[in-house]
Amino acid sequence: MKNCILQLFFLTISVNLLSMEVFEGEFPDGEISGESSLDGTACFDYIDDKGWSEGENQRKGKSFYVGVGVSSSGSNMQQISYIDGIQNAFIRAQMNAKTSMAENQSKQIVSEITNEFVLSFKEGVKPVDIVTNNDVDAQNYDDLSVYQKMKLLIHQKLDESISSDNKEKVGEDERELIQEIDGILSQNIFRDSIEATASSNIRGMKVVYSNLSAKPNSNRTVVCNVVVWSENFVKYADAMATGNFQVLRNPKKKKKPLKDQVKKGDALMVTFGTFMDRDEKGDMSILSYAQSGVKSNTSNSQQAALRTAKLKAERAIIQFRSENVEISEKIDTFEIDTEKANGIVDSYSEENIDRRQRASANGTLEGAKVIHRWVKKHPVTSRPVAGIVVAWSPSDASFSKKMKETLEKQPQDSSSYSEIEVINPQEYGSGSSGGDDEDDF
Repeated sequence: MKNCILQLFFLTISVNLLSMEVFEGEFPDGEISGESSLDGTACFDYIDDKGWSEGENQRKGKSFYVGVGVSSSGSNMQQISYIDGIQNAFIRAQMNAKTSMAENQSKQIVSEITNEFVLSFKEGVKPVDIVTNNDVDAQNYDDLSVYQKMKLLIHQKLDESISSDNKEKVGEDERELIQEIDGILSQNIFRDSIEATASSNIRGMKVVYSNLSAKPNSNRTVVCNVVVWSENFVKYADAMATGNFQVLRNPKKKKKPLKDQVKKGDALMVTFGTFMDRDEKGDMSILSYAQSGVKSNTSNSQQAALRTAKLKAERAIIQFRSENVEISEKIDTFEIDTEKANGIVDSYSEENIDRRQRASANGTLEGAKVIHRWVKKHPVTSRPVAGIVVAWSPSDASFSKKMKETLEKQPQDSSSYSEIEVINPQEYGSGSSGGDDEDDF
């Protein structure tokens, strides 16, 4: 046990000195210079310009929720997978926005704070004896002080690490540590533990703004999304899932065809997720954007990237309809202040954060179609990136449903087939069009 306590104080002092060396190495003058910026500033500026705030907002007497999701990609900008890292960062940003909404609804928090102070004068009883005496009456492990539990854990680790080859070295270390302990006057041990959980079913949350900020010198890319939720959006999402498309139709609010609403230029490169608006019929529809990096200059690689982007765009529509999100988070803060007889105070601190998020969605998607596909050089890396814009509308879903019903009908008996003639194909190229007047469709 003595070996355990000695090792504990040695670790505290060593780590503290190491931290000071690192600090002085990075900041020789002892001062932190340079400017820091808030990740996702563009999204926070966007909601400020709109006159919104995070959480509840109101318009014409109706409430709606505004959230901001921020994430980053640490992918090396020289890597081919950098583009996929950006797509993943946008997915995480949206998940962060959704979990924030779940926490806003209900968040279970458990807190535990402990503080233990140990004091021993040099001419009195040593700290090791004080702590031991305080724990003499403990009936089991749970009754021991936090400090004593720490010693037991370290003692166990030390026993596991000691072998016949290093016993002499351990003895030398212990003698040095005894001298360190003789100079210790008091020690304060503080621990703060917080656990939080939240879960919710999120339906009808749409993206209204997205932003990408890349800084090549720092090899760091930050992305953010602004999302909006309202009761009307939930009605639209539920109507999509149940097929009650009448809720989505309003001929008095006609807008441009969906193809004309697709983002263009640089905006297309930084647009991810689902955006909802009305089409030329006044139907509430969805545009879903996704991207994927092209891994090589072959046609197969390009088509693989387009298929990957298409599937992610389709999934985003399913997520808009309904998604279950869960979050659990734990933060442990640990601090030890050691005062020496010569007046010097050593501080050791440690913080551990464990955050777990989970989002799941499933459903059948009918009537989704690709209305725009593109391959361009990415503005950051100049590498090729493939993108897809998938559209969903009530009219397309209705047509898809009718088409499925028609194809599921049993075919009628047909006359006998004639014998197939084997031919030798020849190379040829031409094109023509006719009968494509949409009024005849």
